[in-house]
Amino acid sequence: MISPDSLGFGTWAEIAVIFVLGGMVKGAFGFGLPLTTMAMLPLFVPIEFALAINAIVMPFTNMAQFVQAGRMGETVARFAPSLLGLVLGIPLGAALVSTVRDSVLLIALGVFALAYVLLTLAKPALSIATSAEKPLGLGVGFVAGIVGALTTASGPLFVMYLVGLKIERRLYLSALSLFFILTGVLISGTFFLAGLIDLSRIGLGGFAVLASFAGMVIGNGLAKRISAERFRLVVLSFLAILAVNLVLTGAADLL
Repeated sequence: MISPDSLGFGTWAEIAVIFVLGGMVKGAFGFGLPLTTMAMLPLFVPIEFALAINAIVMPFTNMAQFVQAGRMGETVARFAPSLLGLVLGIPLGAALVSTVRDSVLLIALGVFALAYVLLTLAKPALSIATSAEKPLGLGVGFVAGIVGALTTASGPLFVMYLVGLKIERRLYLSALSLFFILTGVLISGTFFLAGLIDLSRIGLGGFAVLASFAGMVIGNGLAKRISAERFRLVVLSFLAILAVNLVLTGAADLL
């Protein structure tokens, strides 16, 4: 297992830049940090190392957003089925991490990121009936738990679900933040038990959290200065390039 102590200064700098960029995306849109960082980190560090650091970062970067939304009780009560799905799905996904080859994970992550880009550009008109909200929420939480443990990038699944419910913005942000907090805590716990996270990696995770917060401040500022649509297109184009590269890298390793 690679240790942060074995990383050179250049790699630490690359990790800092990557989490600043991820924070910028989250600061501008409210989500997207793990998807952005996981599209870049495997280019510099082993994928299991990247998953561990992302899992540590996730709860901290979403806690403030959850509290600020001011809808904590309502969010927990309404989205309890999705939270239960996460609790069931994450251990299963975490168990698969050690059994799936890194090249397969790279391809899966690349395909997942590319699918997110295409879906976002297509802007599908999603609509979820009230009667389907809870059972679908349980299913979304379960699948997102598996995907989250394998990639730490379950955001697109949650976003599509919440958009389909057509809830107002503050509840949307509160729910999204809660999903990410629980996902991060559960993944970190399962990774710790599996030996993927140790004290040295927790220290690097703290470093990544600070870099993410700096990026979030920058992202908030950018969102106020340039049009949301232009920034969105830049981010999606960047993610698409990284996603294709991940698929090609994983495919090359399989051959």
